[in-house]
Amino acid sequence: MNGPSEFHVVGSLKGWSIIDRLPQVEAPTLVVSGYFDEATPATVRPYVEQIPDARQLVFAESAHMPHVEETERYLHVVSSFLGGDESAADHVAG
Repeated sequence: MNGPSEFHVVGSLKGWSIIDRLPQVEAPTLVVSGYFDEATPATVRPYVEQIPDARQLVFAESAHMPHVEETERYLHVVSSFLGGDESAADHVAG
């Protein structure tokens, strides 16, 4: 489906995208990534911009796995977000 790697997509998923369906998401959404993540801000921007009520948080000390690299901070942020604390996102966690 992908191809030889996640970075070289030549299979049946090559033209697939869900971007046009993002406005249909009805739940508050927290988009997380790490400052050193291969999923760059440009990669996640469509999700942040097109999902209604989406919040973004970039973990300052993480790459692709902030739940492992900054476990305590990650759990605090996600717990706060799920509890309705809007200050838990829209910034770089540090």
